[in-house]
Amino acid sequence: MLSVMTLIEPTVFQLEMMRKKHCKELKQLDKMTDAQFNAFKRNFSFGSIEGITKAEARELLMSMLALNLKLSESYKNKK
Repeated sequence: MLSVMTLIEPTVFQLEMMRKKHCKELKQLDKMTDAQFNAFKRNFSFGSIEGITKAEARELLMSMLALNLKLSESYKNKK
């Protein structure tokens, strides 16, 4: 059976809220030691990813921020 995937686009408000959350997390992450990161990583938006390192988490947050900005720009260009 073939299923059809529906694309759900986030709203501008949702993008802004996630951008703020990811920026805050990035600042927190940069201030943490590796030991602190390992103790508190479950509190971050990526916390369910097993075995993620602090460096990988930083790269993931940077990627999410870049995608967020790209989506925000595409919304602006549609108007």
